[in-house]
Amino acid sequence: MKAHLLFPDRDFDSKADPPPQWPVVAQDLEVDTLLAAMAQEDAFLLDVAARTLMAACGAGDGREIAYRQAALRDAIDHPEQVKALYDLVVEAIESRKKHLFGMGLFGRYPSFNLRGAVELLQTFVQYLRRLRQQADSLAGSFRSEAFGTLFASLQRDIGDDYFDAVQEHLETLRFRHGVLLSAGLGPGNAGSGYVLHAGNGSRPGWLARLLHQTPPQYTFRLAERDEAGAQALSELVDRGINDVASAMAQATDHVLSFFELLRAELGFYVACLNLHDRLSALDVAVCMPEFQPQGSLRLQAQALSDPSLALTLQRAPVSNALAADGKTLVAVTGANQGGKSTFLRSLGLAQLMLHAGLFVAAERYAGELASGLYTHYKREEDAGLQGGKLDEELVRMGEIADLIRPGGLWLSNESFASTNEREGSELLLQVVDALRQRGIKVALVTHLFEAARRLRQQQAEQVLMLRAERLDDGSRSFKLEAGEAMQTSFGADLYADVFAAGVD
Repeated sequence: MKAHLLFPDRDFDSKADPPPQWPVVAQDLEVDTLLAAMAQEDAFLLDVAARTLMAACGAGDGREIAYRQAALRDAIDHPEQVKALYDLVVEAIESRKKHLFGMGLFGRYPSFNLRGAVELLQTFVQYLRRLRQQADSLAGSFRSEAFGTLFASLQRDIGDDYFDAVQEHLETLRFRHGVLLSAGLGPGNAGSGYVLHAGNGSRPGWLARLLHQTPPQYTFRLAERDEAGAQALSELVDRGINDVASAMAQATDHVLSFFELLRAELGFYVACLNLHDRLSALDVAVCMPEFQPQGSLRLQAQALSDPSLALTLQRAPVSNALAADGKTLVAVTGANQGGKSTFLRSLGLAQLMLHAGLFVAAERYAGELASGLYTHYKREEDAGLQGGKLDEELVRMGEIADLIRPGGLWLSNESFASTNEREGSELLLQVVDALRQRGIKVALVTHLFEAARRLRQQQAEQVLMLRAERLDDGSRSFKLEAGEAMQTSFGADLYADVFAAGVD
């Protein structure tokens, strides 16, 4: 059986390596805050959510995104039912713990292994039956292909005939009336070719036993205190049932692996529901994003906000609109502490969440798929650096250049600001020009006026210039508006805010 809740044609891979740019992207976009809200202090949900977002840092697959979005809509429409399914699967997996002690203590004895496997599989069958009942009751109310496929698979593969057959086999494997074996004699009269027979059957009735005064085959009986004989007989039985014990262990592992896979894939939607509940409680607008193929240059948003900031502040942050269809460059300038970096992070998280099949923090969002998401943010001074800050920035940019491909999205926050205006502007201009020539979309924040001025002059019809708004009294609205770069970032405002209280 397959879950197929995250992918239409393959299973969730809990051991897949993340794209190489993931650690940097996660740091720059503060993804840990988002993951913490999704996990709700559940380590398993944290791992599932992190691995799903890791993969989303790479190329977006429209088929998989649409498949997952439809399943997430179902989950949002039926949150209690999805959580109940998840809890049932977790309970099934946890139930194996009570069987592990005896199996571990007597693990080298096939008879004990078989007994433990039979009991564990019996327990799993009970949970499969409950899972099938859930599928029967929910199949008509879920509309997505993902949940429809899961429910149909459960109804098809574990029907009444399945349970009857499994129950019959389990009853046979309990060997309530003894074990029937056959074997030949090998070299030195040692036993060989042990075969376990299913025909141990039930014991004959009292009348049959009365009419047969002598046993129908040769028998021997052990003395009550013959420990050596009992051990030898036990070893004979173990040889005969060894293959069956191994097969039963594989059968329980197969069922367990199904439960574990189902837990992981259901866990993603439970994590999404956790995040949805948290953002809704903070009055943060969320929507299922629209998307177009790579190269469509689609980018529109209404009330786009930063979910990580909302979770940190515990309130809805200021949101922004964005109209960048047909643009290959979005450049943001303006007042310090005016919301530029927050906007850039909100854009990056929206792209990441889109690729993951998640909702985004906006009233409406329409974008294009990317071949990968990359970030290049300024770093604070690090005493452990072997070179200067500019050297470190260039090294990171070189690593991105080796990875990024046409159709990618590059987010830059104050890149090359560690040097002077002239040199920093020239470096930024050359990098942006090279990326755009390769069909890579760029969104950047910069205070380098010369760079911003010259970027506006390059293919002006494909450039959107945004500026952080500064009100007449010097306060910041944290809103962005279309506008050319200004020569000042109004650092004096910040100076006044910090030091004015101490000036007579």
